[in-house]
Amino acid sequence: MTAYRSFSGRVVRGKQLGRTLGFPTANLDAQSTDLARGVYAVRVRLESGAEKMGMMNVGRHPTLPEGPATVEINLLDFEGDLYGQTLYVEPEAFLRGEVRFESPDALKAQLAHDRETVRALLTQKKR
Repeated sequence: MTAYRSFSGRVVRGKQLGRTLGFPTANLDAQSTDLARGVYAVRVRLESGAEKMGMMNVGRHPTLPEGPATVEINLLDFEGDLYGQTLYVEPEAFLRGEVRFESPDALKAQLAHDRETVRALLTQKKR
């Protein structure tokens, strides 16, 4: 099993593309992560101390208009405004590498599958 280094980052405004797909993300200013591009199951501690499960993408969004590489997290079972807050991220598992999908709908279907995989993995790996 691979151990990943925890890191933190401040939530900044992104392109808000995840929101248009139904998967809003917290974009982090964590520029220097040594993680490979792809999707991860993560545990996230908010400034309030609350802990959440999430799926994190590290990469360039090859299906949608590309830009610089980003670190973004979709928190499971969370609604709220996190702009300006620092999130503490603990990667637990690598799910898959960066992929270019045929359409935004194909990407949405994969994200829904990834979310359920994350939920199952992290629920099984309770601390």
